[in-house]
Amino acid sequence: MIIPTLTTQRLTLRAPEACDHPAYAAFYASERSHIIGGPKDETAAWKILANDRGHWPLRGFGWWSLDATRDGGAGCVGSCGFHLPAGRPHVELGWSLFSGTGRGYATEAAQAALDWARAEGHAARWGRIVSHIDRGNIASQKVAQRIGATDTGEAPAHDANCTIWTYEIAG
Repeated sequence: MIIPTLTTQRLTLRAPEACDHPAYAAFYASERSHIIGGPKDETAAWKILANDRGHWPLRGFGWWSLDATRDGGAGCVGSCGFHLPAGRPHVELGWSLFSGTGRGYATEAAQAALDWARAEGHAARWGRIVSHIDRGNIASQKVAQRIGATDTGEAPAHDANCTIWTYEIAG
């Protein structure tokens, strides 16, 4: 499967590559990753990178690496995309910034991903797109609000510390 490349004003959303591993490893080794299950060691970070890439051929959608080279950045600054783990009822839109926080990269990437899902007809087929955001993660809550999500106040079955944010399917 060919993973589509998306471009925004400052970012290139591209297929995750082995060269992204140092950025994944540094982020997942840091305390900043605690909100998504970290810190994790280098091997676990590799598994996350492989999962991000591997979701594409399994589901026809997945995660992109966020490359900020066009904005003067040092390559991979995070990841963003969609996943549907086994046993979950709805496709989830997620994002993680490894570096470059406070620059609007997460909002820019998440909006591009959502626009792609709508334009390709995926959103209509999925029926519901959600984000599971930790109750204390104010930065991600603001990203979700900026791209039109609404907090349902409900917790997903797998994580009582999160609430389910939902997106309009039509864009």
